[in-house]
Amino acid sequence: METFNPLLIQFDLHQRLFNNVLYGLSDEETNLRLKGFPQANHVKYLAGHLLNAQYGLAKIAGLKPEFKWNELFAVMGNSAAKDNFPYPNIDEIIAEWNGLYKPIREGLEKLTMEQINSKPPEPFDTVSDSVGQFWTFISHHQAYHIGQIGILRKALGKQPLSYN
Repeated sequence: METFNPLLIQFDLHQRLFNNVLYGLSDEETNLRLKGFPQANHVKYLAGHLLNAQYGLAKIAGLKPEFKWNELFAVMGNSAAKDNFPYPNIDEIIAEWNGLYKPIREGLEKLTMEQINSKPPEPFDTVSDSVGQFWTFISHHQAYHIGQIGILRKALGKQPLSYN
């Protein structure tokens, strides 16, 4: 019998919502900032930034991920959206995210309470005191940025984010 783990449930939800919020957006659309709001990130930066945070979950899940495009999408204030820049295609970012889902989930599912209560790996130990706190923080981070993309999606004239 599987135990109830709200963080795993939310991890699965974010998997679905990440794909849903990006559905139907062209690569060109994901590079656009909101007109009149140059301080707002564009969709591609947010998607890459979400992917970069997903690598943090990969690390606590016991994987040794290659942080693709880290210099472009680094977390913890170490990157910023750029205009007229040759970012990777949005489909590459989505494919990388989707390729990580199953191995990360399998690793997270196997975490013991001792591991969940242990200190997170660097540099994530600056955000949280334990792996469980870090996972909770990343879960909130993912929801926050998926919501931002949802707003940008509507501003681009697309249908709202679907939960289905």
